Amino acid sequence: MPGEKQQTGVSRRTLVKSAALGSLALAAGGVSLPFGMRTAAAAVQQAMRNEEDKIVWGACSVNCGSRCALRLHVKDNEVWWVETDNTGDDVYGNHQVRACLRGRSIRRRINHPDRLNYPMKRVGRRGEGKFERISWQEALDTISASLKKTVETYGNEAVYIHYSSGIVGGKHNPLVACRLAGEAFDELLRRFVESIRLIQYRANFLRHALHLWLQRRQQHV
Repeated sequence: MPGEKQQTGVSRRTLVKSAALGSLALAAGGVSLPFGMRTAAAAVQQAMRNEEDKIVWGACSVNCGSRCALRLHVKDNEVWWVETDNTGDDVYGNHQVRACLRGRSIRRRINHPDRLNYPMKRVGRRGEGKFERISWQEALDTISASLKKTVETYGNEAVYIHYSSGIVGGKHNPLVACRLAGEAFDELLRRFVESIRLIQYRANFLRHALHLWLQRRQQHV
């Protein structure tokens, strides 16, 4: 009617409520959420999922050296959004490996128009921007030959892996921390086992290092 204000489709209450729900959905799985809000955030996130979406597990490929788990939501063979590990009950022994913001934003790198999907070989002068596509086998052979030539000519010290060159820790397994610690302290533990006389100060090795004493007994020390 004349003189009446036209009603909009979204009220202030609805807008604020939608913004709050959207914030919870974006923050779901985040380590900054208080424990009391995680249940509500997970419920909102579950409600916003499309039944046609397919969830697959992936791993982060940023250059920190880690391989945090990622839950990729795929639709029409394209990653639409990324979750971190929010499975289980997050108790000791079944803790969630939550990826950082770089891992959660990996969709932008995956779907970026300038992303390289196959090897390219420079055919012009450096800086001209002229490249041609080659096969993976040719790329591996070229890199291998160049690497061997560099090592044979200048030695291993001439090889440098630049930081942010991708993941170099793909071979790491759950025992990598134990293995690295063992390599660092192997000499110390060997000395402990083989020593003839041990002086202990405020330590109960029979309780906290029993395996070392068993090794000493096996070696008749």
